Amino acid sequence: MRERLISLLHRSRPLPPHHRHVAQIHALLLRSHLDLLPLFLDRLLLGLSPSAAAVRHARKLFDALPQPDSDLCSSVVSACSKLSLHREALAAFYSAHRKGSPILFLSIPPVLKSCAWLPAADQGKQVHCHVLLRGFGSNVFIQAALIDFYCKTGDLGSARRAFDEIAIKDPVIVNCLISGYSKAGDVVEARRLFDNMTKRTSASWNSMISCYAHSGNFAEALTLFERMLKEKARPNEITVVTLLSICAKLGDLKTGLKIKCLISDMGLTTDLIVRTAVLEMYVKCGAVDEARREFDEMVHRDVVAWSAMIAGYAQNGRPDEALELFERMKAENCKPNEVTLVSILSASAQLGSVEFGQHIGSYIESQELASGVYVGSALVDMYSKCGNIGGARRWEEARKTRDLMRHKNVQKLYAYSWIELEGAVHKFLVEDTSHPSCDEIYKAVDGLSLQLKWVGYDPNLELI
Repeated sequence: MRERLISLLHRSRPLPPHHRHVAQIHALLLRSHLDLLPLFLDRLLLGLSPSAAAVRHARKLFDALPQPDSDLCSSVVSACSKLSLHREALAAFYSAHRKGSPILFLSIPPVLKSCAWLPAADQGKQVHCHVLLRGFGSNVFIQAALIDFYCKTGDLGSARRAFDEIAIKDPVIVNCLISGYSKAGDVVEARRLFDNMTKRTSASWNSMISCYAHSGNFAEALTLFERMLKEKARPNEITVVTLLSICAKLGDLKTGLKIKCLISDMGLTTDLIVRTAVLEMYVKCGAVDEARREFDEMVHRDVVAWSAMIAGYAQNGRPDEALELFERMKAENCKPNEVTLVSILSASAQLGSVEFGQHIGSYIESQELASGVYVGSALVDMYSKCGNIGGARRWEEARKTRDLMRHKNVQKLYAYSWIELEGAVHKFLVEDTSHPSCDEIYKAVDGLSLQLKWVGYDPNLELI
């Protein structure tokens, strides 16, 4: 039995976690009391899909092992960390350590990443101690992970001490510390590190250019980019996206066009993120027609590209084109995000059309897209500018109520009513259209409403 199962597990392809044979094989292993669970877990981890449930299942199997081997520990910790299951990654690491399993250096970078994200500063320092005890301190990936951990937990002093203890300063290590100083706003120290580098990679240039961009030193960022080209360093998509965002903020169309030419030379014309950055640069520089040409040339468009183009029309006083593009976006089944909705509400407000404003407002309500603060405020502004004061007042009160409900973690259930007719119960949700006699019911209600208003009935909607 043992030999047959070993042969089966080795012959089989990596097992996807939801495959019907996974549970069967697992049950057979448990019933036969054969010590093959590590091999089974190894095959399962090889086939893991990006699913939190699958990784948690693997974690349970891992915890059942009396002394998991080092390779399995590395695989489980890495899988948890990749899927942002950071507490699970940390728990697996400590579980293996408590059971006396030797920890491989491959487990260290993912567990430090999880410590940085939680954040779990004390646990990360314990991992650092483990690194020193095990003699892993010379590994460049562990060095980079340690510095990144200390930077992300705000301990730049420890990051710098760890950096200073490294004999050979690999560019990967220096880049991590430059990014740390950049996030802390220390441009001077970041530049000092950059200037002292004997060998710079594209990531080094990107880190320093991004540092200047984040601190608002746009001129320095552009100057550094020119130096990058003179030194024959090769920019990549991260470089050009950062520079295009700088040009957009400065309204520098001339430099933006130079970067666009560089994009063509680099062969990045099909990169969606780069093309969207070019589109946004055109929009922010007021070159809306050029932005539209860029948009039309895009083979694939995501919600960011649609939103950027719609915002461009709205911000540059062309509301009709913004609304036309929004209708096309809906027709292509691209779900709008908050930026899209705020832009389209701004365009509706510019038109001042009560009818179209109500149309957009109804769409947002029907799709339940008005939960954001910015969308709610834009709805109030749009209704006010379209002359629908009642709608504006209603949305302002609704926004305040939703903010309070969110603060108190209160959920609103769908309203419904029901009637009993000829032995059958009929249930109706808000704006329900599922009833087989829906058309006749709504016609009857409309007729009754007209008759009531004709005889002088004035509905009181204050409590609704």
